[in-house]
Amino acid sequence: MLEIFNVSRHHTNSAIAKAVKSLSQYGISSVVQERFIDFLQNQDERFLFHVNPHLIADRLQLSEREALNLLVVALKEGIVSLNWDIQCPQCLRVDLALGKLGDIRTTHTCPCLDCRHTHESDADRQVRVAFSIDNRLRSLSPEANDPTFRDRIDAHYGVVSGHRLLTLQMFRELFPRETIPPNESLLIRQVTILFTDLAGSTALYNEKGDPQAYSLVRQHFNFLFTIVDEHNGAVIKTIGDAIMATFTSSDDGLKAAIAMQAKMRDFNRSFESENQQLILKVGVHTGPCICVNLNDRSDYFGTTVNTAARVQGLSKGNDIVLTVSSRSQSFAIEDIDGYFYEESSVILKGLSEPISVLRMSAK
Repeated sequence: MLEIFNVSRHHTNSAIAKAVKSLSQYGISSVVQERFIDFLQNQDERFLFHVNPHLIADRLQLSEREALNLLVVALKEGIVSLNWDIQCPQCLRVDLALGKLGDIRTTHTCPCLDCRHTHESDADRQVRVAFSIDNRLRSLSPEANDPTFRDRIDAHYGVVSGHRLLTLQMFRELFPRETIPPNESLLIRQVTILFTDLAGSTALYNEKGDPQAYSLVRQHFNFLFTIVDEHNGAVIKTIGDAIMATFTSSDDGLKAAIAMQAKMRDFNRSFESENQQLILKVGVHTGPCICVNLNDRSDYFGTTVNTAARVQGLSKGNDIVLTVSSRSQSFAIEDIDGYFYEESSVILKGLSEPISVLRMSAK
C-alpha cells in the first residue's frame, strides 16, 4: 500500500507520478500509466471527485473492464478511493455519504429533507461506483463537488453499477473481505449464474492418484478462472471440483460457457486415451437474487442460484445446459455455429413448475 501523506500541492505532480508508476507490478503498461498520470493531474478538479469509471475509460482509451481493473489496483495502492453512491429512485438525487460497501444496508433512506424516500438497495439500478483521487496525493477544493457536472457525465456515459464491480474478478481477488454487513442484502435484479463440475471425478482420483488428479483439477480451475475474467465475470467460489461464477450479461455468461468447453477440448487433446480426459459439465441460468455476506465474502442467494445449480446437474458432460430465460436474454446464441440444440421441459427439485431448458452439444 502506498504511504504518502500530507503531500503539498507543490509536490503533487511528482507524488502522483511516483504512485502511478507502482502499478507496473500489476502489468499496467507505461502508455496507460502516462495517460493516467495526465488524467490525475487534470486542472479541472471535477474530473477527480466521484468520477464515473466510463469517463476514465474514455479518456484513457480503455474498455470498461480494463478501466475497472486499473482503478481497482490503483485503489489497492492508495492512488484513488472507491465511492459507493446511491441514487434515490424518487427524487433522483445521489447520496455520496457511503464511503464503503460495508456502509450499505438492505434499505436506504434518501438524505434529502424534502424527500426521505426509503427504498431497497438495488445494486443494478440505484447503487453505482465512482472513484476519487486519494486526498493524500491531491487535496481537492469544495468546487470539485459539482452535482450538475456529474449528472451530465452520467447521462452521457451511463453509470457503472455496484453489481458490475461485484462481478469483477480483480476486485474480488484484491478485496475479498469487502462486503456488505452480515444480515444485510443487496437486491440484484438480474444476474447470469454459471455452475461447472467435473463428471467422474471420483474415478479420476482413484485412477490417477490424489497428487496427479489434484494437479489436473487445479489446471482446469486456472483456465476456467481466466475465461470467466475475460468474459466480464467473477468466480464467486469453488465447491470441490466445481465453480460458481456470475455475470451481469447473459451474453457474457453464455460465451464464457462455450469458451470453457472449447478450452477443455484443447486441454484433453494432451491425453492419449479418452478414459484419461476430464469431462466438464456446465449449467447457466439468469434471474434475480440477492447479494449477501456469507463467511465474510460477497455471495449470491435465492431461487436463481438454486435453479442454476440444478440445471448444471442436468448436464451429461461436454455440453452446456441453459434455461430459456438465459437464452431469451442472450443475443450471442444467434451467432453460434457448431452446436446441436435440444430443448426439453423438466421439473427441477425444489421447483413446483416445469421449466424449459436447452442442451447445447458440439457437433
